[in-house]
Amino acid sequence: MDRLFTRLFPFILLIIISFLYTWPFFQPGFFTSHDGEWAVIRLAEMQREIKDGQLPPRWAGFLNHGYGYPLFHFTYPFPYYLGLIPRALGVGFIDSVKLIFVGSVVISATAMYLLGRELSGSFGGFIASVFYIAAPFRLVNLYVRGSIGESLSLAIIPLLFYAAHRYIVKPTTLRLALTSLLLGVLILTHNITALVVLPIFAMFYTAIVATYFEDFKKFAFRFIIICGLGLGISSYFFLPALIEKKYIALSLIPLADVRQHFIQLKEFINSSWSYGNRPSFALGWLILLTAFIGMIAVGIAGREQRKKYLPLLVFLLISIGGLVFLTNKSSFFFWRIPPLSWIDFPWRLLTPLTFVLSLSTLFVSLHRRLRYVGVIFCLITALVGLQFAKPTSYFEKPDEYYFTNDATTTSADELMPLWVIDKPHVRFDKKVTVKEGDASITDLYYDSHKIQFHSNASLGSRLLINTIYFPGWEFTIDQDKTEIDYSNPMGIMSLNVSEGEHEVMGMFTRTPVRAISELITLCSLIFVAILIIKSLLKQ
Repeated sequence: MDRLFTRLFPFILLIIISFLYTWPFFQPGFFTSHDGEWAVIRLAEMQREIKDGQLPPRWAGFLNHGYGYPLFHFTYPFPYYLGLIPRALGVGFIDSVKLIFVGSVVISATAMYLLGRELSGSFGGFIASVFYIAAPFRLVNLYVRGSIGESLSLAIIPLLFYAAHRYIVKPTTLRLALTSLLLGVLILTHNITALVVLPIFAMFYTAIVATYFEDFKKFAFRFIIICGLGLGISSYFFLPALIEKKYIALSLIPLADVRQHFIQLKEFINSSWSYGNRPSFALGWLILLTAFIGMIAVGIAGREQRKKYLPLLVFLLISIGGLVFLTNKSSFFFWRIPPLSWIDFPWRLLTPLTFVLSLSTLFVSLHRRLRYVGVIFCLITALVGLQFAKPTSYFEKPDEYYFTNDATTTSADELMPLWVIDKPHVRFDKKVTVKEGDASITDLYYDSHKIQFHSNASLGSRLLINTIYFPGWEFTIDQDKTEIDYSNPMGIMSLNVSEGEHEVMGMFTRTPVRAISELITLCSLIFVAILIIKSLLKQ
């Protein structure tokens, strides 16, 4: 019993600390942040699309004032899939989003502890976890930016690294499947973060293999399998997004000029807390100092310990140095080259930097006396950080406000198709109107991805469908495919119908790249499921 309590005590303490840092989410109402309310609107839209049978969700037919736009075709979907679980249990939209934010902290604290315990023991894992909870940029994501994707990715990253470490030390098909699945989930959780984390993950994988083994060939092949399955699982999302990005405004006009969003080195230590558009970029001087002391601990450790931790130390030094360099203006040349040119703000790299920096603090556990320094710094950080674990202001709005809000949930309409010149500002009166000729519209039905009605024209007519065109929309008249015209300033669809009665049907369908990528995802998921089932049946 005592042994069980000893093993559970760190988890209990970390959960308590996590709840202290997320206490504002338990207050009535919601609070002001950059993106927090958008997350609620997007969850409402995700539920609407799933109920309409749109699988996977891509076209937000209710948003953009009812004219629609390809929201989940380009925006990471996993946080909203996750939000459907509490929704199915009767939890409101706002509280469902709050649960994801709170869960992201609890899970990341637990996962970082497990990872740190694997690498250096319970003490190191606990130190790293507390620093991870109290990391300033985590609090920025929670209470300033309200970024649900980046907050949740901070939970997925240590889970992925923990699963990979377990797989390397003792390879099993179950661990291979779980590691691959977590990589796919990370891409679906926040694709930009995953893009940066993937090379860091490769270096970590190499460092752990170098710690325990000398034969890299079989582990290199296993890494390729993990990446292949992870990319395969998420291919339905990122492949169409990459290939069909050319159709939206973001392909021509970046969200921001990266030169205005680099971080000065002094800002990592001295960056005042702000709820404005340029938040604090402080890493926390105590976490920096603890990481530095921990690295010294590796140097003064015994020969065996130094040899064991050298690959991990090199991995962390390269990761920290590379990420710091890329957030500085001296790296501007690299930001003009893909894949960095796909990232809007250099300070997005603070999310993986927060992870590797927190992980670096576990080295203080290697030296008995330095452990006391780690504990003191850890406690000070936990206490001081609480002052920033608070929003700027609260407000109360009913769930109906978000369910009926039909804004675009984007900062600069970057997902708008290129052919839209005059953007919608108000909702239409009718979904289908007669632009030319004389026709009546009856039996009209439409949802997020389907439009159908009957038209009765006394002469040839032109019908206006108040939905913006995007590749995938197809219309039939009496089951025969018809041409769609969208050459008007709003980019909305129009059809020509001949005299007489006609049945008109419109559907947002799969383009070839969507069909192929969804097939890849399906095959990858089936393969992973087979691995898991076979592994469980053997036990």
